[in-house]
Amino acid sequence: MTPTAMKVGISAVFDPAVTPHARTFLRALAAGRNLIPGLAGVQWHWLDDGADPRQAAMVAQQMVEWGADLVLGHFSSDAALAAAPLYACHQIALLTPAATLQDLTRFPNVLRGCPSDRQLAGELLAWAISRLWQRLYVQADDSAHGQALAAAIRHSALAHGLQPVTDREQADAEVFAGRLKSSCAYLQARRRAGCSRPLIFTDDAVSPFFGTGQPVGDQPQATWVIGFHPGPEDCPAARQHRQWFASPAQTYYRESLRLLHGIGVLARRNLPDRRALLDALCNEVLATPLGPLAFLQNEIRDASTQLWHLGPQGLQPVTPTF
Repeated sequence: MTPTAMKVGISAVFDPAVTPHARTFLRALAAGRNLIPGLAGVQWHWLDDGADPRQAAMVAQQMVEWGADLVLGHFSSDAALAAAPLYACHQIALLTPAATLQDLTRFPNVLRGCPSDRQLAGELLAWAISRLWQRLYVQADDSAHGQALAAAIRHSALAHGLQPVTDREQADAEVFAGRLKSSCAYLQARRRAGCSRPLIFTDDAVSPFFGTGQPVGDQPQATWVIGFHPGPEDCPAARQHRQWFASPAQTYYRESLRLLHGIGVLARRNLPDRRALLDALCNEVLATPLGPLAFLQNEIRDASTQLWHLGPQGLQPVTPTF
């Protein structure tokens, strides 16, 4: 780490045609680079990981060769899991705003800026219990994110005295864990098949594109999503987003921007090396406009979730939050 400039790698899917969440991340980066003074002297290196493990591993090698001091991104748990070991070998901190895979934080260099699988699963099950849904059919796409989250939901269901079932026709509700595209496809397929039971989706489905063009039928409350809490609507970051982009901030924006604020704080210190940078991230409380940034056992301390339901106007938050 040089005494004059922090070198920050940025990696995720950058093409909004692949996932709308890419646009959200790019907006957070645009806001951060223009509004956070501490980022003015940072050197940046941008590499698309394709949300693919093999590509992410190649990205990680290129980040190491470039001399990154830390990396922000790897939204996909598949990508983050592939990249994390190489970063760990070189004491490069990986700040991930969106990768929920529980096992990621077993790497001492990975710091998660969002809820984990375990938290999402536990709070999803708390909601199911409150609705008296005892039998749950749990499905996932083929992503590491979806598979791990589905496993966490099944495990949590058993721990809460609920019954995961293998026959969806015996279920009180269906749960689908996975990426946005596959979540949209599952919703469409199940409703077209005449399924009227409650459907519950996970964090990647929190998007204005979820349910687009999909009739919600006579029971709009029957489709739910458990995701990250978006934060207060009237905070400066939310107002700035509406001013710049003429729309509310979407999921992953706040998480990304908050981590950028933390990077800005540390970039102004001219820390001597990567070890000192990682120690500061793991052990200090960094003041940011979006609240204190602090990690406990590599998990952000104040991670919280939000429940949404799909109605005629799209996803709407349900109160109270968990």
